[in-house]
Amino acid sequence: MRWRNTDQSYGILAQGLHWLIAVLVFAQLGLGLYAAGLPLGIARLEWLTRHKSLGLAVLALVLLRLLWRLVSAPPALPESMSKRERFAAVTTHRLLYALLIAAPLAGWLYASAAGLSVNWFGLFQVPDLVAKNAHRAALYKSLHHGFVALLALLLVGHIGAALRHAFVLRDRIMHRMLPWTRPPA
Repeated sequence: MRWRNTDQSYGILAQGLHWLIAVLVFAQLGLGLYAAGLPLGIARLEWLTRHKSLGLAVLALVLLRLLWRLVSAPPALPESMSKRERFAAVTTHRLLYALLIAAPLAGWLYASAAGLSVNWFGLFQVPDLVAKNAHRAALYKSLHHGFVALLALLLVGHIGAALRHAFVLRDRIMHRMLPWTRPPA
């Protein structure tokens, strides 16, 4: 296993971060929806505390992944992809990264403005980003929900494109991100 990316495939660190972030994002979507459906009370507070902690973990991991991309450039898109496909792939990835940063930040801003401090997995108190303010809390909450909705839509497209490459085009592009397969020849 290679740590660094090559011109043909992602290295194990990029793959590991990709799949860990993917699992955490889907857990976040489930946690957020579940907690939002609970009545006000201790159970809702406990689930939202988990949601906030995981959100900050996702934010940290995404920033680490972006830093790793600077150190170990991702493989180039294949020449076989059309200009339209290349544009869609690059745009989608940039938007995914932007939303993976913006959604947790908006959630953190919302928690801060609402006076709902974040305690990261019970280990330490995370500083508030802004002072308590009900009007700002409502704005940040709306932004958080909007960013998450856009993220969910982009994830559907991203997964759909990966499955298209794997099962329709059979061009092995998806294999570049799978640790248990050999990179394309």
